[in-house]
Amino acid sequence: MFMCQVTGRMSKPGEKLNCITVAKRERTYFRKEKNEDTGRWQEVEIGHGWEIVRQIVATDEGAVKWSSMSEVQRKLHLEKV
Repeated sequence: MFMCQVTGRMSKPGEKLNCITVAKRERTYFRKEKNEDTGRWQEVEIGHGWEIVRQIVATDEGAVKWSSMSEVQRKLHLEKV
C-alpha cells in the first residue's frame, strides 16, 4: 500500500503503482580514455539523453486525474506535494 500523491488517498492492497515523471533534465555522459598521442587521460563524450529529476507515485485513478489536468493545474499541485 502507498499514498497516492495526486489524490492524497491510500491505495488498496495489491494495487499497481504508477510512477509519473514530473521533472527531467538533459544529461551528457563522458568516459575517460587515454589519448594515444599525448599519453594523458581525457574525457570523451559517449552519449547524451535525459535524467529523471523528480517523480510522483499515483494510483490508476490518480494517473487518470493527472493526465486530465492542465499544465497550470499540475504546477499548482506540485507546489503542494
